[in-house]
Amino acid sequence: MIVLRVPPYPIQITYDVPNASTAYHLQIRDMVDLSTTTLDVTSTASKKVTLSLSGDYVKYDNSYLINIYTDDDGDLGNIVVTDSLDITRPYVDPTTYSDIASEQADYQYNERIARSLIDSITSGFYNKKVIYERTGLGGDFMHLIPRANKILQVFENNVLVYDIDDLENSTQLFEITKDGTAIVYQYSGEINRAEGASLIFPSSNGDIVDYGFWTTDTFPNGYDYTFILEAGYPVVPLDIQDATKMLIDDLKCGKLDYYKRYVGQYNTDQFRLQYDKKVFDGIGNLIVDKILEKYQEPMFNAGVL
Repeated sequence: MIVLRVPPYPIQITYDVPNASTAYHLQIRDMVDLSTTTLDVTSTASKKVTLSLSGDYVKYDNSYLINIYTDDDGDLGNIVVTDSLDITRPYVDPTTYSDIASEQADYQYNERIARSLIDSITSGFYNKKVIYERTGLGGDFMHLIPRANKILQVFENNVLVYDIDDLENSTQLFEITKDGTAIVYQYSGEINRAEGASLIFPSSNGDIVDYGFWTTDTFPNGYDYTFILEAGYPVVPLDIQDATKMLIDDLKCGKLDYYKRYVGQYNTDQFRLQYDKKVFDGIGNLIVDKILEKYQEPMFNAGVL
């Protein structure tokens, strides 16, 4: 099931179950961090179960696995409903287009196609909760690739050391640098951060004290880190909204048969056609292609063959 993340909230989702006025267990599994929430629900006289979603469910674009179980003396029984739930914010709200349900359905369909076309050129304009796993390199910077807006949780060697919802019990405090390129410790005073690992030479032990090794690096070399981040776009940029509306109008009016626009040669004998290579370069709407150019991201993590 695809549900559009648009107001009003909370979002109400209804499922059909076998029995009326019966206790069930509804389980929601987050497909990003694989966390699971189980709710006790009771079906209505019309054999329906309603799920009300608010909070983080309407804050992020995410996918969930929904399972509804029968009640087996308080435990999970047999599965009676399984659904893949995708909660997605559209680039243009279909409910603002028309009050007629059939027209809203057509607009929603065209918006989904237009959004898919835009996503094929860019990385999308969603607000998501993502997992970012890295290994410490001995410096004070943990460089970021995703468009991160907020640090939600940090695990160091599989131990929770930072939780934005429980700062009092967090043993370490992190923040994103102002240019959005790295994660660092929070400091209130003067600090000169190390860009890389400290160069430490081995030393011989004395007769009295074993000097050993020590380091003050934020992310020690070899430590495992898991960052739960809020990444993406909290709001859809206005030019992307305009581009989506133009594509919807093209779809509605049948103007996206752009393969007809790039004919380089045409022979009437047996209808031999030759297309220009630009047919594969964009969406087909020149204005939309120009808008999307600045959102095309470079390739990261390049390898050597």
